[in-house]
Amino acid sequence: MNSHRNSVALGLLTAAVLLAAPQAAMAAGKGPSIEGVWKTTNVTATGANPMTNASPQASLYIFSHGHYAYVADTSREPRTGASVKDQANPTDAEKLAKFQEWSPVTAQGGTYELKGTTLTRQATVAKNVSAIGPGGKTESEIKLTGDTLVMITKSPAGQPARELRVTLTRVP
Repeated sequence: MNSHRNSVALGLLTAAVLLAAPQAAMAAGKGPSIEGVWKTTNVTATGANPMTNASPQASLYIFSHGHYAYVADTSREPRTGASVKDQANPTDAEKLAKFQEWSPVTAQGGTYELKGTTLTRQATVAKNVSAIGPGGKTESEIKLTGDTLVMITKSPAGQPARELRVTLTRVP
């Protein structure tokens, strides 16, 4: 009788392990994801042109199915709008004011690939044309902890040494 009870218990334990193993394997393989919407909460640069911005203006990073879009206001203070009286014939002063209004805005989108902790982004459209094409590939190391994503990007070879650390928070 004891032998039969042990056999049944062993059988039930084996069945439980076999049923649970696929779910555990899937959960382990999936892991945390950068997919979703993020906002910039801190920017720090070390090396050439060091700076820290602990209260950045509005921004959005969107990662979805191998594509990304990024729009940010990189100014230190909220921007003010520049008016133009005659849109077809702006004056030189109005052109300069519009340039200054739009200069701190960064926008780009394209594809991304995440291998381990290396995030590679390839811009296919951007406000700054030099960000597109072969020179537009950006490689960053990432650290993902809960709803915080830190992207660490080092300057390319041949440029002054610089490390840019951008901290993002997931938008619910």
